[in-house]
This record gives sequence, C-alpha cells and structure tokens, in this order.
Amino acid sequence: MSQAKINERIRRARVSRGLSLDAVAERMGDISKQALSKFESGQSAPNSARLLKLAKALEVKPEYFFRLESFALAPLEFRKLAKMPKYRQEQVREQMRDHLERYISLEDCFGGSLKIGVASAQSILVTSVEEAEQAAEQLRQEWRVGGDAIANLVDLLENNGFKIVLLDGADDFDGACAATNDEQHVLISLNASRPGERMRFTAAHELGHWVMDLPSSMPEKTKERCCHRFAGAFLFPAAQVRAEFGDVQRSRVHPQELLNAKALYGVSMQVAMYRMKDLGLLSEAGYRALVITINANGWRKNEPEALEAERPRRFESLVYRGLAEEFFTLSRAAEFLQLPISALDAKGYGAQVLG
Repeated sequence: MSQAKINERIRRARVSRGLSLDAVAERMGDISKQALSKFESGQSAPNSARLLKLAKALEVKPEYFFRLESFALAPLEFRKLAKMPKYRQEQVREQMRDHLERYISLEDCFGGSLKIGVASAQSILVTSVEEAEQAAEQLRQEWRVGGDAIANLVDLLENNGFKIVLLDGADDFDGACAATNDEQHVLISLNASRPGERMRFTAAHELGHWVMDLPSSMPEKTKERCCHRFAGAFLFPAAQVRAEFGDVQRSRVHPQELLNAKALYGVSMQVAMYRMKDLGLLSEAGYRALVITINANGWRKNEPEALEAERPRRFESLVYRGLAEEFFTLSRAAEFLQLPISALDAKGYGAQVLG
C-alpha cells in the first residue's frame, strides 16, 4: 500500500468518527492541527509510533491503516438525508465504507463458498406510485414470502444477499444504501437508535430504492412516494390489510386496531393508517380524524408499544465460524468486529479456538 493510501485512511478514520483536526490533536496531546493536516494531505508521513497513537485517538486498530481495498464504492445518494450537513453525510459514508470493507474481506476468508446472489439493481420497472405496490408483491413472490407477515425483515434481507449494519446515528439519520460499483455487494445501514417498526420500514424503503427501476424524469418527491408505497406493501400486503380492516371504505378506525396490526405485521400505526388510505379503505374524513388523534397523543414521534429492533446476525456469525475453523487468528477476528482481543477472550472465544 502506498503512503498516500495511508494518509487517506487517516482522513477516513477521522471523518467516520465525526472528529475535527482540532479534536484529534487534543486527544493525542502532543501534535498540532497543522501536523495532522499534513499527514492527511500526504505532505508528511507518520512513523510507526505516530500511527499507533493515531489509531488510539481515532478508535481504530492499527491494521486499519494498512487494509487493502478490493472494490470501488458507488456514490451514495442521500435523498431524504439532504437536511444532513455535509460533514454528517461524509461521516455516514465512511462508516458504511469501513463496514463493507470488513464484510467483503471476511467473506473472502471462506474462499467464495458464501456467495449469495443479491437482487439485481433496478430490476423491476415502476412508472407510478400504484405500480410500486405491484413491485412489492412481485418481489414477495420471487422471494417466496407469500402473503405472510415477515417475522424478521433483517434476516430475510441477509438471506437474500443484502448486508446490514446498525449505526449509532444522530437524529438526522434513518438509513442509507451503498453498493460496490460491480453491484455484487449491497449494504443497507440503519440507525440503531430507532424503534423496531421504523427500522423495518426504512430497510424496506431502501430495498425499494434498490430493486425498482424508476424513470430518471420522475420527480424526487414522487420517487420517495414510490419507495414509501413499496415499503408499506412489502411489509403489510394489500390482502392482509383488507383481512384486518375489511374490504369496504370506513370513516372510523379505533387506534387499537392499528396497534394490533403493528404487533402482527411489524409496521407503525401510521404505516397501517397509510396502507388503508392507499387502498381506499379509509375515507378522507376518517384519515384526518386519525391524524388528529395521533398528533394529540404525541404518537407521531413516539408511538406506544414500540417493537424491539432487529439485529443483523450474519456478519458476527461468520466471524465466530471463521475463528472456530481457524480461517484467521483471534487478532483478525477482533479487527473484523472492531473489538479488543480481551473482549473476545473474556467471552471464551480464544479458549474455544485454542482448544
């Protein structure tokens, strides 16, 4: 790896932690902001002792600076995240790049035996919001989900080739999707602090962005509506909405009905309400009355009976499988998981591998 690459790594690590040059200099205590800037620009090179101190200040393992890149990351489109300041967008981008790098490197340790084909990008043509409903039904059929409730959406996505990561994000972030240029690896990131129903909807929304082929001429707001409609239909299919709420238009819905749908299908009360409206099962007056009820009770941001967040398992499971089968060392496993070796030893993983 060239020195310039190490310098770029230093910048990426700093950005992914959301730190300024001043903050890193303060953490290190014996270096100036100007000297750090020269490291990042390639005007000077840190020695090994400096790299160790940088790793500690930036909360990465020293191996990070020497990690080889085996892919090119396609540009991220932040769409809804336009309100995020540029530095936050860059932070999320680098956090996703780092995880995807480790994920691909981990899979490579298994010699290609883990290959799972991911859904092709823009594989379902959608020219209207109504067609987004059909796209969701089509993907359910292709994935053999049928009309059943999806018990664990993260598991379903991982079983169909998508990589999932939870990020400790601020309130300006819900989720984003990143892919390698060859579209063989797709990563969906979700805000770990969101309630489970919101995370599920965001994941389904990003899935819609990936699989739907939306016209380039379509306004961005309409594209977002398409992805909202796709997400709602994928999680709560039309047939099940009608089974829960009836197949004739109603003017009144009890909030407990929405809560019951939330528990059964893993969608928010508001998504259940929107599904009724989209399918013509809720009158305009009934919709307005529900909106007033939701707002009056403070449920727009904090709904009752929040669902537990779904946790991705595949990455962690692969690390421990590779460790058990001695595909890599304990140190490498710790680097994959971004944990100190002592944290793995404390759990007995080191003893398990060493027998």
